[in-house]
Amino acid sequence: MASYYYFGATLPSLSWRGAMPLSSREFLERCAIHLSPRDLAIVGDARPALPADGGLPAAAGRSRMLAAYYRWELALRNELARLRAGRLGQPAEKHVRPGSVEWDGLRAAQSAFQAESPLEGEIVMERERWNVVERLQVGHYFDTEALVAYGLKLRILERVARFEVERGKAAYGEIYDDILGAAGAPGQDGKPNPASEDTGVTT
Repeated sequence: MASYYYFGATLPSLSWRGAMPLSSREFLERCAIHLSPRDLAIVGDARPALPADGGLPAAAGRSRMLAAYYRWELALRNELARLRAGRLGQPAEKHVRPGSVEWDGLRAAQSAFQAESPLEGEIVMERERWNVVERLQVGHYFDTEALVAYGLKLRILERVARFEVERGKAAYGEIYDDILGAAGAPGQDGKPNPASEDTGVTT
């Protein structure tokens, strides 16, 4: 497997929920300068989530890290399908894809399923994905697998950033509703709250 000592050393470090020093697009643009076409294709095809049909990306056949990662991801997806089908009282067979049992993937799915909201569940899953990548990249520093792990982490951080935006919108909506509800609520004398007469808020 090829080694990219100089390129790997120039990449800024990544941390969970930390600021993104570059986007996945910028990362791939840098990879295009330094990597061989074969390695660039592997890194470029690496995605944190499997396609909707559950099929393994072609890159999984050329990277041991991706093969192991997608086995875990498939176990996660299958367990989520079983849990959701059970909640709805429906059979899960048509949603489950053939794959080996990965107990860590099953545990991750159960943690996400028990989250307080679907959005929180998504963030739990991204944290679990991050943890798996961290575990799989042990011993890889400047080789192609290390760059695969870096690309996966960047895409995970990008997904979490989008979820944070959605969570911010939801929180704003709750505050907005609370303000309007308080403004329209009757006062202690049974009369409308004066604040509701002119809130300055237009809809």
